[in-house]
Amino acid sequence: MYFTIIGDIISSKQMKNKERYDLQAKIDAVLSEINTKYKQDIAVDFAITLGDEFQGLLKNAESVIEITDVIKYKSEPTEIRFGIGVGDVFTDIHQNSNIKTDGPAFWHAKYAVKQMQENKKYNNPKIAFEAEEETAAWTNMINESLKLCDYMEKRWTEKQKNLIRESILRFGHDSERPQKELAEILGISTPAVNVHIKRSGYYNYLNLRKAIGVVIQKEWGNKA
Repeated sequence: MYFTIIGDIISSKQMKNKERYDLQAKIDAVLSEINTKYKQDIAVDFAITLGDEFQGLLKNAESVIEITDVIKYKSEPTEIRFGIGVGDVFTDIHQNSNIKTDGPAFWHAKYAVKQMQENKKYNNPKIAFEAEEETAAWTNMINESLKLCDYMEKRWTEKQKNLIRESILRFGHDSERPQKELAEILGISTPAVNVHIKRSGYYNYLNLRKAIGVVIQKEWGNKA
């Protein structure tokens, strides 16, 4: 079983040609970093497949949400929808090429993106998961957890968002970093970091997103 991430760049069709070119160059650079940093988890490297879309294939899902978070923050202010799909891959797998790679893992990710494009509930969620119908209960639980995270994000202050952005970009979903270290990075006091952590739900947020990846890997990753 494999795990596809498809990124849908929002509003890119409204950009002028030069803007689209610059954005694609920026996204391409971000994806190159991801391919290096998460090489051990990647089956097919992340790459732009259309002007406003990119995708990659994972063989291990534990870092799947962390990867979407790193891409999201490195691509700001551009907004991206992420569809995550799990399933088989019917075609040959070549790590350095997305060409002709196909199967349920890709179909499910595409369906997740389509659902977000068409569904206006929950303040337009930016990430969704899809799998085979017989695991609908797990799929629903994962998506509701992702929506809860999205709800939390929309209520952060700029200072809270900045703290969590810097934490994820530097340390991924590791929530064990000392608050003193975060304070030094952000140039604020340790008590101020403690306040931001408590009011933002920092630990709950990171631990839930990390747990989602663990659950996806445990439920689907070991299936033949």
